[in-house]
Amino acid sequence: MEKVVCLVSGGIDSPVACAMAAQSFDIIPLHFCLYPYTCEDAFRTTMNSLEHLKEKTGFEKAFVFPWPRILRKILAGEKRYSCIACRKSMFKVAEKICEREGATGIVTGESLGQKASQTLFNLAATTGGIKLPIIRPLLSFDKVEVERLSKRMGVWHEVHAGCCYATPRYPSIRGDIDKLNGILENLKLDEAIAKEFDNTLEVRTFEEDFEGYLEKLA
Repeated sequence: MEKVVCLVSGGIDSPVACAMAAQSFDIIPLHFCLYPYTCEDAFRTTMNSLEHLKEKTGFEKAFVFPWPRILRKILAGEKRYSCIACRKSMFKVAEKICEREGATGIVTGESLGQKASQTLFNLAATTGGIKLPIIRPLLSFDKVEVERLSKRMGVWHEVHAGCCYATPRYPSIRGDIDKLNGILENLKLDEAIAKEFDNTLEVRTFEEDFEGYLEKLA
């Protein structure tokens, strides 16, 4: 069975997308830890959600990628582009993990127009140049439909994570791909991302030292 890397935020949508992908692929969940740009409870909630997802889908392992230093560099660039710069950088990480793990695609819980980063303009800008297919099983779903599906698939949680303290007040909704690529190049994010791979946490048992990991990122 082919492998795919599934981006998991801890919100409602991405666990559903993961569970859907698990029906056809071996999934490798990938979470970007934003702490301290989000609260500790959000990270714990995400890990609880992932552990529950493992019970439902049987995935072998997940990865937690440290994101605060990358996000700090992104926030030093143009504020209105920070969300889509962050998103595209996450796709770059997912692409590298796909190469290492022999995966052939990237799965996200994106839903068209649900967030500023998910307009057609911004979907084009964030995925332009990514070599692997981006699979969006929830692209045409609204929030009510996703919630219903989450409950039907048994991955629903009353408490969800997903807050980010770094979201700009006025994010761009019509991102230009050339401008975005120029921002990423100027910030030299590829170099910063390469350095953070040594700090990636591999999760298999959910008995890993999550508290120690957060302390390391703070």
